[in-house]
Formats: sequence, C-alpha cells, structure tokens
Amino acid sequence: MSLISRLLFSYWPLKVTALGLAVVLYMGVAISESTRTFEGPIPIEVLNAPSGGALLDDPGVVESIEYRASDEVAEALTRDSFRASIDLSSVQPRPGANTVAVPVDVFPVDPRVRVVDYEPQGRTVRVDAVISRLLPVEVEHGPLPEGIELGPITVEPNQATVSGASSRLQNVRSVEGRFVVDASGINIDVNVPLEAFDADGAIVPGVDVQPSTARVRSDVGYQLAYATLPVIPQLVGEPARGRRVDNVSVLPATVTVSGESPDVRGLDRIDTAPVDISEQEVELVAEVPLELSEELTATGEGLVTVIVTFTEALGSRSYEIGTAITGAQPGFTYQLEEPSVSVTLSGSVQQLDELTPDEVSVEVPVDELVVGDNAVMPIVRTPRGTALVRVDPPTLRVTVGQAQ
Repeated sequence: MSLISRLLFSYWPLKVTALGLAVVLYMGVAISESTRTFEGPIPIEVLNAPSGGALLDDPGVVESIEYRASDEVAEALTRDSFRASIDLSSVQPRPGANTVAVPVDVFPVDPRVRVVDYEPQGRTVRVDAVISRLLPVEVEHGPLPEGIELGPITVEPNQATVSGASSRLQNVRSVEGRFVVDASGINIDVNVPLEAFDADGAIVPGVDVQPSTARVRSDVGYQLAYATLPVIPQLVGEPARGRRVDNVSVLPATVTVSGESPDVRGLDRIDTAPVDISEQEVELVAEVPLELSEELTATGEGLVTVIVTFTEALGSRSYEIGTAITGAQPGFTYQLEEPSVSVTLSGSVQQLDELTPDEVSVEVPVDELVVGDNAVMPIVRTPRGTALVRVDPPTLRVTVGQAQ
C-alpha cells in the first residue's frame, strides 16, 4: 500500500468523529447568526482620489446592508459600525469630466459581523481634471451713499490663481472682492474675501481662489456741490443824525459757491463781511469780501460791491400845545374847558428834533357858536415839511354865555 493510501485510510474512525464534530459546530454557528438587514444610510467615502483630478459628484450612500451577527452584537450596531467606500486609484482624470463606474466596498468595523450583501454595489461618478488660471482681481463697492465719491482704488494683490475642475473653471469670468462704502466718509482700508463669479454674477462653486483675500484701499470724500445763492450785505453802525438807509444793492446780486455736498446743501444765502455805515449821509460804495467758511469756494475773486443810499429819517413826535380862541363876538362870554391839547406830527427826524411848541398853533374858532355848550374841532397849524397825525382830544368843549 502506498504512503498516500496509508494516510487516507489509517485512523479512519478518528477522522470520521472529527468531521462530525465540525458539522455540528457549523450548524450551531449558523443557527445563532441568522441573516439581518441594517438600514442606512452609510456615507460612501472616497479613497485614493486621483492627483490632479476632482470628483464632481457626491458618491452618495449605501441604503441597506445584509449581514450576519449574534443577537448580542446585532443589538449594539450603529451607522458607525460599517464603512462604505469607493477607490479611485485606477481612474485617470481627463478634461471635460469623464464618467466612470466604480464598485462600492462595504466592510464591518466589528470582526464579529459578516457582510452578506448591500445596495448599491457600484456607483457611476464623474472625475474631471483640475486646472488653474491666473485672473485679475476686480473690486465692487455697490451703490455709493448720496454725496459720497471714491478716489483711486488700489488692490493688493491685483491677480489671483483660480483652481478647480476644468468643467467648472470654464464658467469663471472674474475674481471679485466686494465691500461697502459707509456714509460716514471714512477712508477704505479693508481685507475683502475673493470669490470666483460667472458671466451672470453668480458665485461658481467648487473653485479655489488663492490668495483668498485682497487688501482694498481708497480715499473717501464728498462730491463737490454747487449752488447759486443771493448775497446779503451785513450793515453795521448808524448813519448820520436824521438820516436813514434808503436802498441797498449788491453787484453781483448772486454768487456761485462750491464745496462738499453737506456744506453746500445747508446754505440759503451768502453774507458779506460787515459794511460800516456810521455817519453816512448820502451814499456809500464799498468793495467787500464774502464771508465763506474754509470748506467753501466762490467763483471769481470773492469780492462784491455794496451800494448804500441814504435819505431823511422820518418819525413822529407829540407836543403839548396851548389853545387859542378866535372869532369871539361882542356881548358873549367864552369858556374853554381844555387849555391845551396833545398834537402828534410826522416829518423828518431832524426837523422834529429841532421843532419847538411855539411853531405849532391850535386855534378854536367860536364865531358861529350859540349860547350853551358847543363841541368844536380845533384848527392846528404846523410848520412846512411836517404833517398832522393826531390831535387829542379831537374836539374841545366851549361854553358860550351872554355878557352881563
């Protein structure tokens, strides 16, 4: 008998017993580890991503897993008990996002769990070549507040490198940083994030911009505003005694000023420097500067001519004047109740100041009165150049009687 035959048939009772024991043990394990289903989702990880390539699709999830495990182990399982992945080590990225089918691999973290089946078994993904482009950095500040203007804008750096999948990078039209200009007028010196934008002004996702920020600087100022405003002379002092201002004129009557918008918007006039009219009698012609703040500038030389003419100052005065009876008739007596009246005259101030009561007379005519009490309106005679304004009282009582 050959050596092989002896090995096969020797000790055969012992070998049969061992085989029977193995079958019993296997049946025990099979009974204790029935097939179960674990409902996902289990995220699919990407392994060995190709250098120079970009995965354009989310690999998705494994929805369900069939496995075998003991009751004790199965009760402790969670989503973290399984790993799902796809391996892209064999994928060669090409520009234009080539589509490839790759198998999904699922394995348990606990070695006491055996994966039997799962869904899905594979995924179709798109892998694109990664490319780079150098683009100028542009900045956008949006609408400016009213009256605000920007000086020259400097950007550091003025170029940026854009990297990403070729199919995404072809949509990039610009690299921009955006900032806001405050109405306070504070100069701009900010670091702004840089983003890649398409032709419609939307951000292109999945694109890397380096550097990721840029420094933007600009001086902020107020726009120059212009306004044509009336010139108002500022007169100081008093003219000569008995004189008053008759007319004031300015050449030119208006002036155009410029300055930052807030300074100009609040103006409704431009004043001159003070013009002294002290002791002036007939006419004053003076060339005077405009009173402007440092923030404002006037067209021309900033000088105007002020012409002031003067005339007599008019006024009124009251005088107490004694009354005199005129036209008395023989055989009658006359009794005047008010020996004087108050007379108010108007005229030039100088004449009124120099006038004396003797220059004014108040006559009470009685030639046509009858016996008894009579109300008589007095006759007031005033100097030339004056006018009667009022007599108080306006009528006087005169009592007429028969002489004895």
